[in-house]
Amino acid sequence: MLALAGIAVAFQAGVNGALGKQIGTIEASFTSFAVGTIFIFIAMIIFGKGNVLLIKNVPLWQLTGGILGAIYVMTSVLMVPKIGIGGVLMLLIIAQLSTSAVIDHFGIFTGVSIPINWKKLLAMGLMFSALWLFYKK
Repeated sequence: MLALAGIAVAFQAGVNGALGKQIGTIEASFTSFAVGTIFIFIAMIIFGKGNVLLIKNVPLWQLTGGILGAIYVMTSVLMVPKIGIGGVLMLLIIAQLSTSAVIDHFGIFTGVSIPINWKKLLAMGLMFSALWLFYKK
């Protein structure tokens, strides 16, 4: 399932980048989210087991996921035509893994600390080296 999601993200970046060239960055981002919202709404009706009305009881910070997703989509729409799908996804993965290592280190969301060690630092260094090789002409 995760591999399928990874494949979808690669296609999403390309599709959104092409859409952005046709209708504009923010317009493509809006369109992508609108179509995705309709899709998720239908999936919620068919498969949902929770209660969306409980949204009124959650802390506001838990509602920022949509904003963070919008930043991702707008950035990929803007950058895919400039540096390509591979470059965008490589930079996103490096940023995700580096940031998640810091979040885990401090146990920000789980309260459980998973410390950064030399292996993780080495892995991050290798990722940055891979990025350099990816763009070296």
